[in-house]
Amino acid sequence: MRNTIYTVGADGKSLTAMRPAAPRNEDFMQGLVALYPEIIADSDGQLLLIRREQPISDQLDGGGRWSLDHLFVTRGGVPVLVEIKRAVDTRLRREVVGQMLDYAANGSAFWQAGRIAESFAQSAAREGRDPDEVLSAFLGDIPAEEFWSQVDANFSAGRIKMVFVADTIPSELARIVEFLNEQMKADVRAVELSWFESSAGVTALSPRVIGETQRTQAEKSGRGLLSHISRDEWIENRLSPLGAEVLQSADAFISLVEGLGGLAVVTSSQGSIMSEFETPSGKFYPLRLTAERKGSVQMCFQYLQYRPQFAEVGARKSIYDRLVAIVGPLSTQSLTGFPSFDVRRILNQSTRSDLRDLLSEVVDRARV
Repeated sequence: MRNTIYTVGADGKSLTAMRPAAPRNEDFMQGLVALYPEIIADSDGQLLLIRREQPISDQLDGGGRWSLDHLFVTRGGVPVLVEIKRAVDTRLRREVVGQMLDYAANGSAFWQAGRIAESFAQSAAREGRDPDEVLSAFLGDIPAEEFWSQVDANFSAGRIKMVFVADTIPSELARIVEFLNEQMKADVRAVELSWFESSAGVTALSPRVIGETQRTQAEKSGRGLLSHISRDEWIENRLSPLGAEVLQSADAFISLVEGLGGLAVVTSSQGSIMSEFETPSGKFYPLRLTAERKGSVQMCFQYLQYRPQFAEVGARKSIYDRLVAIVGPLSTQSLTGFPSFDVRRILNQSTRSDLRDLLSEVVDRARV
């Protein structure tokens, strides 16, 4: 039973009663959470809104079968999936849990690298905001390319947070949340957003987080720390199961990068081997090798677009077209994502030579 909240004016002479109330409607609740995500945040701190009504597909390159209420990310690159229901909605008992698990399972299985970054850029542009400025204000001194790489790696590995929000959390849902949080790699939370209103229409919100116990937090923090892995170990763990040709191709990729004076390093998220080149404005990451699609090389347009030399769509389109001419069709036509090709294509000497020339030109341009 919620009690009335009283607020006292700054002069100490006025008293306002904030009485228990219900949200006007679900859309109003969703709008408040999108504008003020701090009302549902916990120890992860600030949240960046990627998109409201984020489409979720149940197949590779498929359309959206479902729609997630909100997708956020933390500054640590953890995707946060949020579903909002009013207490009067009967689906809040059990159906919403199955719904969220569908979103998480299919999103982590079928979203390609760069999809979340692309969704953020499109959403910000629709709202008339500059995505680069919004991201820079959120990240501070964290490099954008490292951030998005971490987001992709976390999502594909299931390192996510699922949050159920309602004005009243039923005891049945609270028990399910606590059970799932004990059993799953993902973090699971419920946020009870108690609603109060004054006679003048002023709203007060009182959030209560359910599921964030000290024991599970300590266990999951420990689980989230990745032990160091060498490049050879990464190749052995990720690529060996894909066959001898993929291993030979990985060696060819590394030789190509190092032959141009770059480094081929395992990323901090351990999701790929990244090509790294020094430039006057910092490290440059044009290509990466992943185990996705049974071994693939990705052109990192998501990172290139933040460089002045490649900010214009035409500059990236020129690179894209040349890459298609060298290796054939790519996995996507996106010029803000990570179009990829089968790594085994670089076993062909002519293909490898042409790819080396293209990479050399791209790196030289980044150094201008």
